[in-house]
Amino acid sequence: MGWAIWLNGTTRISCNGSEIENDFRRLSAWIAIVDTGDSKHSDARAYYRELINDQTRLITSAFVLAETYTNLRYFLGHHRAVQFNRLVADAQANGTLQILWVDPRVFDSAWKIFEKYSDQEFSFADCTSFVLMGEHKIARAFAFDDDFRIMGFDVNS
Repeated sequence: MGWAIWLNGTTRISCNGSEIENDFRRLSAWIAIVDTGDSKHSDARAYYRELINDQTRLITSAFVLAETYTNLRYFLGHHRAVQFNRLVADAQANGTLQILWVDPRVFDSAWKIFEKYSDQEFSFADCTSFVLMGEHKIARAFAFDDDFRIMGFDVNS
């Protein structure tokens, strides 16, 4: 196996109707992988396949997946969320994807980050990702926003 990379699926969604879909698509690596209408779809899909071919250990969290399923459901339809789950299940079955769970200790640590960085637009799922990445010594994130860079992680996007 190659190095580990965190797959980010979190999004920052504006309340301005026209910005919702653009922000949703622009900021989510998971969404870009499955959404053929996403401007980053080809690049994200190619990079994901490259990671798989290089036997990179892919890691995400149940919180990231929950947020991704929900956003897929709301913005692209139920069928896309189900399609995405097939991708996740296949990656788990072949051993390329590990899903980490948020326990109360991680939750509390993430909340401290969320409170501390009021000047940033981190989602709570992002904050749980920061904690889990630190604990598991994961230095790189596959993401399309600067949140992970701000917190000191490398971003491969």
